[in-house]
Amino acid sequence: MVKKFGRSSKLLALLLTLTLVFVAGCQAIGNVDFNTVLKNALKVTSSEGKQSIELKMLLDEQAFVGLPEEEVALMKMVSSLKLQLDNVKMQDSSHLSLDGSLIFGDATSIKFSLKMSDKLAVMELEGAKQPFVLDLTSESLLGLTGIPVLPDANEENPAAPALDKASMTALGHQIVDTIGAYAINNLPNPERIEVKPAIEPINGISTSLTHVHVDLNGPEIWTWVKKYVDALVADRAGLDKMIAGVFEILASNPEVWAAVGMVNPLQEGGLDAPTPEEMVKETSNAVAVLLTELQAELKLMETEEKETLDEVFSKNLTIKADVYIDNKLDIRKQVYELSYVPSANPELAVLPLKGLSIKVESEAWNVNGTVKAEVPVASESAIRAEQLFTMQGYQILKHFDEKSTIYDLLKNKLHIGKQSMSWFTDDEYNPPIVTAVGVTIIPLRDTAEQFGAVITYDPKTKGIKVFDEATNTTIVVKIGSDKAVVNGKTVKWAFPVTVVDGAAYVPARNLASALGAKISWTDFYEDVKIFKIEREV
Repeated sequence: MVKKFGRSSKLLALLLTLTLVFVAGCQAIGNVDFNTVLKNALKVTSSEGKQSIELKMLLDEQAFVGLPEEEVALMKMVSSLKLQLDNVKMQDSSHLSLDGSLIFGDATSIKFSLKMSDKLAVMELEGAKQPFVLDLTSESLLGLTGIPVLPDANEENPAAPALDKASMTALGHQIVDTIGAYAINNLPNPERIEVKPAIEPINGISTSLTHVHVDLNGPEIWTWVKKYVDALVADRAGLDKMIAGVFEILASNPEVWAAVGMVNPLQEGGLDAPTPEEMVKETSNAVAVLLTELQAELKLMETEEKETLDEVFSKNLTIKADVYIDNKLDIRKQVYELSYVPSANPELAVLPLKGLSIKVESEAWNVNGTVKAEVPVASESAIRAEQLFTMQGYQILKHFDEKSTIYDLLKNKLHIGKQSMSWFTDDEYNPPIVTAVGVTIIPLRDTAEQFGAVITYDPKTKGIKVFDEATNTTIVVKIGSDKAVVNGKTVKWAFPVTVVDGAAYVPARNLASALGAKISWTDFYEDVKIFKIEREV
């Protein structure tokens, strides 16, 4: 079963990749050079437009029997999703602005706007009290991941030539042309393709275009994949020429390596270093081996995984594409529709669905023209992305209007206010302990910090103070005492505060009551059990 689903996931990933390239990867039909169309699409540096992605899933109710009602309700909510992007302004690869909305079902939606530059991204969400900002400088992004920041190449070597954006774009176009001569020109035609003139509204303006319509079903997609891989394997001369061309471009522009802070591997090295010609040959051979292995893997699937292959690439899988191209061979409008109906046999079904469809639409105008994206500005009240990583769910909720759709989604559907902590009875570090009198005690600091509470210790009084922001509760206990002060009121707990291996333990039920939480025991295996404390705030 694991093997089957592993193979299936590869097939589905391959399928999703195909939806991006198959329609443009054809030999010329009707005086339209589709390979040039695809190359042009990869060279777009600026444009205005709008886009949408719509997902619809027909759920198999039987697959969700026994699941919690909340999970089933969430699945039903996301079974119909649409992401709509309007007023998309792509100034260049680093500057972008757009308005959008995320639509659930037919009515519920959350609007947003995004403004990006090479240094800053600002997003405003409908229902949020403040905008959210993300510092896009490399130092900030690496800081979020915990990766140390390396010195800039130009700082270490001020004499290193700098590449401006125009030069990098030109180099990118050269590489696209070089790779395209092999990877794109070898793309085969789909079996069912139609080309005809059309008039379509683009940004509200009737525009003369060439309409390309393609239909593919599962068996045709699989055949297309095999033809493409076979063509790549057969064109060894084209592969060698492509690899040599890429190396030549990089060798002719050594400043690329300095710009990205890397040592140029194409420079002449020591006596044992490979020559550029040897590096080209070695790289080409390595790619050729990978392609041959892929070709063999596809053939192997047809024998060892035929049942799964027939299920995934059945006639119940269909792709329809409508692409509209202008006289400059730029894509101006696209509509892709993928639909899939899985097998009724539960042993063959890949997904717990009766069917799904994905529809992607886009329009573009002012392609490679002068476009000015809106400039992101970080206000003083903005919430920085790095702050969200350290917030508890209830703290995030405070930044949204309680009457907004997004607040309801986060709190009542996604339940980000839920907090929990679990222990196994055989844990080596601070496990839960059942005392001789039958009272379960748990480590106070671990529990409090997991719930986002602040804990302090006064060595003079041996008092431990816990402040729980979520419930605005203050708890004060002392080591060796069974008395606790909760919001100023003294109460008796079931067991005195006890130090075990340097950690202060308190009675679980009393702590849970003070924090508005619940406790539970669950059998795991043999004598091992799981103890859990949880709440939703």
